[in-house]
Amino acid sequence: MKELKTFTDDRGSLTLLEGGVDVPFQIARVYWLHDVPTGKERGKHANRVASQFLLAINGSMDVTIENAHERRTVHLDSKSKGLLVPAGTWNELSNFSEGAVLIVFSSQLYKPETYLNTYEEFQAFLKEQK
Repeated sequence: MKELKTFTDDRGSLTLLEGGVDVPFQIARVYWLHDVPTGKERGKHANRVASQFLLAINGSMDVTIENAHERRTVHLDSKSKGLLVPAGTWNELSNFSEGAVLIVFSSQLYKPETYLNTYEEFQAFLKEQK
């Protein structure tokens, strides 16, 4: 988890994220997931080249990430703490609370050919990387 700079006073809070500073890449694309129905999952893929930074700007969700060394689940529920998902990392998004909004900052523009859309493709990709 990465703690983002937050400034709070009697007017409220301001949290910031700077590409190349708070995340180790320049941001090429931003998108957000919202209105995810109860019990539905998102993700279940990896990207060969794009790194991402995930931030729950409303509500909460679980993010399971897997690379060649570990598989772990992180609960995102803070507007000022996010999760870096490096390129080549499998991700599964689940357990979205009602009203949850997840914003994603990506290092790459959308290119469908860079995605590993099945777990089998991901496992083969890991073997290629050894």
